[in-house]
Amino acid sequence: MRTIHGWKKARPALEAWRKKLASVQVVLKQPRAIDIVPVDFISGEPVVREGQAKKKFRGQLIYFTADDATLRRPSGALLVVDTYELESLSDGKTRVLPWPGG
Repeated sequence: MRTIHGWKKARPALEAWRKKLASVQVVLKQPRAIDIVPVDFISGEPVVREGQAKKKFRGQLIYFTADDATLRRPSGALLVVDTYELESLSDGKTRVLPWPGG
């Protein structure tokens, strides 16, 4: 598997994944609840915390900047993840480590 260190060097691979709407494996540094949560629109607070915190999940890369990545989950939900939260992105052939140090 080819590994690319750094967001700037990974730009061509990220752009290709975005254009193809390729399914990518996302690995987060810390587990995070990423499932859809019902919200009480009066208070703006989640009704019930459902779902487990996950460190790995799949999604399609929709948009990316130097600061964050927007991913579409299989459920159709959009998720914005800051680059400092990402450990890696991979399509099975190429792995991107957002920071040059890995």
